[in-house]
Amino acid sequence: MENTRKIEFEGINNARDLGTLRTKSGKEIRSRCLIRSANLSKATPEDVRKLKEDCRLSLALDLRTPMARSGKPDVQMEGVTMMPVVIFTDGMIGVTHENDRDYARRKTMMPDMKDLYRMMVSAPECREGFSFALRTIMGHDFDRGSVLWHCSEGKDRCGLTAAFLLTALGVEWDAIVEDYLLTNEVNEARAEMYYRLARENGASPEVAASVRAAFLASEEYLNASFDAIRKEYPGECEFLIRGLGVPEEMIAGFRDRMLI
Repeated sequence: MENTRKIEFEGINNARDLGTLRTKSGKEIRSRCLIRSANLSKATPEDVRKLKEDCRLSLALDLRTPMARSGKPDVQMEGVTMMPVVIFTDGMIGVTHENDRDYARRKTMMPDMKDLYRMMVSAPECREGFSFALRTIMGHDFDRGSVLWHCSEGKDRCGLTAAFLLTALGVEWDAIVEDYLLTNEVNEARAEMYYRLARENGASPEVAASVRAAFLASEEYLNASFDAIRKEYPGECEFLIRGLGVPEEMIAGFRDRMLI
């Protein structure tokens, strides 16, 4: 699928607008309201101008760990609220991309990505982080400007946040998966580079493959999260309400304001 929602920046990767995606009822998501990306640490002055003027950015949520934020801090933007939101801590899992070069030197297997995705919807700390992020985004005044959320690569924590928002808006599952997999258009070449570097540094093919997997989106990963959700809750929106504590009336109001 051609990524017509992609937003080109000089120093920000994997950026796209959820606007124009359609719901099951045929309604369309407003453009320049919901934006996802990789981290903003290399945003150039032109990127900042584009975010503020073209994308109407007023709020940016950083879903990375404290270590990742301190190692590659986001560029600060005057007039934009920059809000840290912790989904998981540095000690919970080893996939945070604080130092990409460290991946190439790994000699042991990285955490299984499907396990990571199951953890993100089951661990209380992760649920608390997603709850705060979703309630912040859904409660935002979009007439004032757009919301951007990101993690390190704009793939895992960022991808699940997008999937939850699209679920709340009533977007078809196939379209949610399609949006999630668009990350690979940006990250595939980079993932292959780190696979080769890992092999050159003596990693086994299995370990190098686990390094590559950390940079790529896979439908299996997203399914791991949502299969875990469906085992515990009768529906995905029920998970948002009961599992993450997002008020039902907030979801209804979000739909009313976001769909045209």
